[in-house]
Amino acid sequence: MRRFAILMLSVAATFCSLIFSEASAQVKQDTSPQKIEAETIEQQVGETEPIPRQSAPSAAVVIKGKRLFVFYAVVDGLTPTERAERTGQVLRQIAEGLDFNPNKVVTAETPAGTDLLYGGIRIATVTTEDARIAQSSTYKLAHDFASKIRVALAQRIEETTASDLAAGIGLSVLATVILLLTIALISKIAIGACGKLESWRGTKIKAIKIQQAELIGANVLVDILLTSVKFSQIALLLLITAVYVLQVLNFFPRTRSLSTALAANAMAPIVVAIDATLEYLPSMFTLVMICLTTYAVISFARFFFDAIRDRTIHFADFDPDWAEPSYKLARFVIIAFALMVALPYLPGWESPAFKQVGLVLGVLVSLGSSGVVSNVMAGAVLTYTNAFKIGDRIMIGECTGDVVQKNLFVTKIRSVKNEVVSVPNGQILNSNVINYSTMGVLGQLILHTTVTIGYEEPYEKIEKLLVSAALETPGILHTPAPFMLQTSLDDYYVSYQVNAYTDRANEMQQIYSHLHAKIQDKFNEAMVEIMSPQFMSLRDGNDSSIPESYRGESYQRPTFQVTTKAGKAS
Repeated sequence: MRRFAILMLSVAATFCSLIFSEASAQVKQDTSPQKIEAETIEQQVGETEPIPRQSAPSAAVVIKGKRLFVFYAVVDGLTPTERAERTGQVLRQIAEGLDFNPNKVVTAETPAGTDLLYGGIRIATVTTEDARIAQSSTYKLAHDFASKIRVALAQRIEETTASDLAAGIGLSVLATVILLLTIALISKIAIGACGKLESWRGTKIKAIKIQQAELIGANVLVDILLTSVKFSQIALLLLITAVYVLQVLNFFPRTRSLSTALAANAMAPIVVAIDATLEYLPSMFTLVMICLTTYAVISFARFFFDAIRDRTIHFADFDPDWAEPSYKLARFVIIAFALMVALPYLPGWESPAFKQVGLVLGVLVSLGSSGVVSNVMAGAVLTYTNAFKIGDRIMIGECTGDVVQKNLFVTKIRSVKNEVVSVPNGQILNSNVINYSTMGVLGQLILHTTVTIGYEEPYEKIEKLLVSAALETPGILHTPAPFMLQTSLDDYYVSYQVNAYTDRANEMQQIYSHLHAKIQDKFNEAMVEIMSPQFMSLRDGNDSSIPESYRGESYQRPTFQVTTKAGKAS
């Protein structure tokens, strides 16, 4: 059915072209655009060329061997021959138009003479010098010339012979055969491609994934490809049919101009696009060079700072830990500079829409970036002041933990309870930061804890117990040796603080726990009770608060005693 429709379309186009050509030939009685008999002109116009009174160089406007007018004078540097050639070209252009109207040929008086016009086109100018040599007036010569032009161009139909029609019909049939073969070939290729795609469903054609996330399923991808093939087939058929129709119209003289006009209109957008692309090529080349240069500079910066980080390049006052943040800052500056250089070469850079969008984005960024900029600046300050590094045990405000990540915006800390806390760099800069690892790596970090003991226990004994407990605690260094400080003398007790050195800042919580356990062991072994700050002891015969395992076999529960004035206890 589709091939039959195409065949009928080609036959209809051929038939219409043939009828149009024959009708035009009958109306114009088989005359060419400029084939005009001299007798007809003489009958229509009469004698219009008086004999010049003197010999002068001249040139005639001749079309199909017939003389329409004679030029004598030189005008604007153009000789009579050049004027005649130009006038002939204008007349031929007018004759090729399908909408020619002889009544549009008019005259107009000018200071230089009389102009012959067709619409807005100037055919020729009859000057006063032409009239003087021809012994006539510019008005009479111009009107005679216009009359001859009207008669000549009124019979402009191009002669269509039987051979032209036969050739057009033969070429149209050949074009139809080629069209049908091409359609059959395209249809066969499309059917084969669709069959192949169906057979590859779920086998060679698999789902498109980003890691484990499925972006496009296999069935959906096959359906998309099948639809693309069908649309491509339709587009090719429409394109081939359009070319076929234009070519058939071009085979016949009377529809040839129509074919040319349709082809020009169809190609106009493509020509405009090609011209715009060619005009943009220098800017595109500049953009490519900017991108390549930016990539090369960033790659060199990556190499340079990696070498500093790996200590293959060394600067005395530059910490290798600064390499990574310095690279990120350098990359940001390079990309920002490249964007500033590249923006004027982007298409539409000078358009009002581009400027308006840029203005809106600039306002939004300026209003919403104050916090971001402050955090970035704080991140740079923290980096280059070596406040802390990745892996350090720090305390910011009430948050204590290990630094797991730091960038220009936030610092992430893993607390001792395995909670990841994100702290903005601006907040860190405005807070006190305690870094335990700085002195810990040197073995000079001091861990300390406080116990309160009543005044009945001698401080030498307490000091010995606390120091021995510290020395037996895992993670506590023996050198420098632990020491004790009496931090306060209160109403009911003395505050004793034990201080011990460690080089394991990241194990502070575990070391504190072991230290507290050892202190309890040592004090229980020495039969020394660790009193709470508000505890008051009144022995009433109850057991001691010291665990039973530390009392020993000789321990006896104290009894409640009352002493009288006689000094006897009961």
